[in-house]
Amino acid sequence: MIDFEFEFQYAEEKKPTLQKVGGGIPAGRCVVLCGGSGCGKSTLLRCINGLIPQFYEGELKGFCRLNGQDTAGLRIGEIGELAASVFQDPRSQFFTVNSSNEVAFGLENHGLPQDKIRRRVDEAFRIFHLERLKDRNVYELSSGERQLISILSAWAMDTDIFLLDEPTANLDFAATQQLKEILLALKRQGKTLLLSEHRLYYLADIADEYWAMADGEIKGKYTAAEAKAFSVERRQTLSLRTLDLAEITVPEKEPLPKTAPTAHAVSDVRYTYGRKAGDTLSGVSFSVREHEIVGLVGANGCGKTTIGKLIAGLYRPSGGRIMLFGKPQNPKQLQKQVLFILQEAEFQFFTNSVLHELQYGHAVTPEFEAKTEALLKSMDMWDCRDRHPFSLSGGQMQRLTLMMAYLSDKPIVILDEPTAGQDAESLERCAALIREMRKKKTVLIITHDLELIADACDYCIGLSDGHAEAKFPVHSERDLQVVRQYMERFHPSDAPAKKQHKERFHPATKLLYWLTLLVVISTSNNHLVYAAYAALILLTAADGWFGTALAGGMSFGLLWAANALLPGTVFSFMLVLFPRIIAIGISMRTLIGRNEASRTLAALRNLHLPERLIMIVAVIFRFFPVLSGDMKLLRQSIRTRGAFATPLQKLRALPSYIEILTVPMALRVIRIAETLSASAETRGIDLTRRKSNYLSLRFSAWDAVFCVLLAASVAAGLVL
Repeated sequence: MIDFEFEFQYAEEKKPTLQKVGGGIPAGRCVVLCGGSGCGKSTLLRCINGLIPQFYEGELKGFCRLNGQDTAGLRIGEIGELAASVFQDPRSQFFTVNSSNEVAFGLENHGLPQDKIRRRVDEAFRIFHLERLKDRNVYELSSGERQLISILSAWAMDTDIFLLDEPTANLDFAATQQLKEILLALKRQGKTLLLSEHRLYYLADIADEYWAMADGEIKGKYTAAEAKAFSVERRQTLSLRTLDLAEITVPEKEPLPKTAPTAHAVSDVRYTYGRKAGDTLSGVSFSVREHEIVGLVGANGCGKTTIGKLIAGLYRPSGGRIMLFGKPQNPKQLQKQVLFILQEAEFQFFTNSVLHELQYGHAVTPEFEAKTEALLKSMDMWDCRDRHPFSLSGGQMQRLTLMMAYLSDKPIVILDEPTAGQDAESLERCAALIREMRKKKTVLIITHDLELIADACDYCIGLSDGHAEAKFPVHSERDLQVVRQYMERFHPSDAPAKKQHKERFHPATKLLYWLTLLVVISTSNNHLVYAAYAALILLTAADGWFGTALAGGMSFGLLWAANALLPGTVFSFMLVLFPRIIAIGISMRTLIGRNEASRTLAALRNLHLPERLIMIVAVIFRFFPVLSGDMKLLRQSIRTRGAFATPLQKLRALPSYIEILTVPMALRVIRIAETLSASAETRGIDLTRRKSNYLSLRFSAWDAVFCVLLAASVAAGLVL
């Protein structure tokens, strides 16, 4: 059970976020915290799980008892043994790269025996029928699958209490349904559930009470029956979204003339990620008329974002044709006329304030200033105008990108999940602004939000198996339920997970190679460097990195040949410098590629290195896999906003271009690091007890052979 009473004010805030909030939740019950954004829901959860005041500083008054135990004086990790936490964005709370290692992470921090950790991890995937997600790279999973892994990580801690902060913010219908089934299973097990949530419809069979919050207070506590009986007006007063999708109404929309010209059309468009991958899109064809608002719906991973980026010129199609206003277009031409608003809002901010972000790229006339002021006020963002975009909440960031789209001069706008994390009032503001856009723009919305579809869309296009298979009008409640049935029909694939690569070497062997290379490249003995480089190439090939080994070997061979043909030129310098740089890159890939990051950390722990050092290495390893993807998103944002469209423009404004590339990335890393640290704290990373390992590591004959090879290579280099 949970029993608490809190008052809290953040250190940097001028007024309390929570004002004498209290309540009791009996064991086995489910309570939903609901209300508008910024009302204190997440803060209340942080007070219960100990992140406040130990991680987020401020003045806290009150008490909290979990299953009768007072949490005052307990470390965050110790509270985590009583109540497990699941955060809103799974992308920024994973501490490892492998799904099974992630489920085991908290158990390792609490020092459980290895055999018990293994049993618990296996049990987690088996009980919830998620064996298909076992031993997967978490960055290859969909948003919904990542959130399911987060919940398994919490369940593995074997606590009686679960605290979940907006767990469906990034989920599609199928993933939300699977989350519902897991929550029902937890409730049957007698677990106590406390959720903060905007989407309420999926909780109808789970929630026992709804606690409506506003202005840092619990304004009312309602049973499930009482909440279900709320009128539309009552729900709007409490800023609650619908509790029943069948009750969503469709407002009357202004029809377009039947002769309205086509704004954009895709014809037999195909796209493939990589040479070995199958077609993500296999012949997509559809068209959208000028000033229409069209929803693009379908399961996660069906290609909605991909087709959106193709229309925006951010990807080049493998085949087919994209036309705007009746004329075929290449990617550069598309970028000039189509704005793509990313789901990852933080990649689209280039300035230091909300107001400057809206002014970016525009002539700031008195008329534009008046228009911007009215827009900010209509979206309830006027008081935020001088704040840095990265200081905003997730919902506020989404509204800021929507305002940027509204002010854009481009005639076509594509919005990717524009209402994720929005409460009822904010959702209506967003829908109203999108409806206003249609006066001058054509809008394509990639969404799972049925309420947004009802409020804004003229019709929807259904995407499945890489092609557009259906078109649904949205003119009535009956039409909307047809769209709902289409969206609900998708289910997560039951296909088995990819066969995992069997690692041939103990991570300690690769660490030995890496450390040896660090020493060798710091010397001026080129023969020693070349000998160690050759040994590394052989190890890389033996470990299954054939492409990397081939590229490394060919690069060295080409430099050697060029230097032999043109001695004493720049190639001589390159032959000295480049092998040193390439060697470090290759050795790092063998250390952290595939599932090696987790195995390397396990090896460091087996060497009894200080836990603080291991955690620093873990954080570094955590960010490497996502940096290239993040940089790709940032470059796409720069292109779609029309900034630095040509190499000459980049060169002329090089300092500004570098700033736009680096500052958002740095701020995103800080933002993720904060969430990552908070997640790790709740799972016991701060505990002083000795950690254990989920993975078993053993040396093999391959390790012995390649250690001898390394020693022989170094000896040969020294002799030569």
